Amino acid sequence: MDWTAPLSAMAGALAGIVATFVVDRDRWRRAQKAEAQTVLREAFVTYLAHLARATEGMRFAAEATYETAEERRRAVRAAFSESGLFEQRFALTMLAPPRVVELGVEAFRTVRTMRDLLADGEQVTGGTFQTAQHTYFVAVQDTAAVMRQELGIAELPFVPLAPSHDGDRVGHG
Repeated sequence: MDWTAPLSAMAGALAGIVATFVVDRDRWRRAQKAEAQTVLREAFVTYLAHLARATEGMRFAAEATYETAEERRRAVRAAFSESGLFEQRFALTMLAPPRVVELGVEAFRTVRTMRDLLADGEQVTGGTFQTAQHTYFVAVQDTAAVMRQELGIAELPFVPLAPSHDGDRVGHG
């Protein structure tokens, strides 16, 4: 009996199975990589949003009227705590590469510095707070730049921050 035909059919079937396995494995790896990028992108966006939420909440709390300095201090600290920034910092620490974590934590520390200044009675228009806020803006810009780099997104050129008519800073920061 000639075994050439059945062996050729079996070899062809085996080659087809192996090829299908390789293609499926590559497709699975690409899907896993895409999913990881999506999770990372969402973590980055959420972290930046919580930085902004914390700073704006603290500014709003500091500008309100209180009967005592202690009430103001509690309101500023509550705005910081309720922003969810602590939780997002931990998420960033678990998901992001070291350079992103380093810059993200530095941005977090600048927010904490602003919290302490406002809680201690500094006004949002005061020079010390304005300096701390500028440091915050630079830290966020640096963090966002390294996040974009990590995601393979083109660098976003930030314009220098300039005062606006209402005292807020304008620019891409």
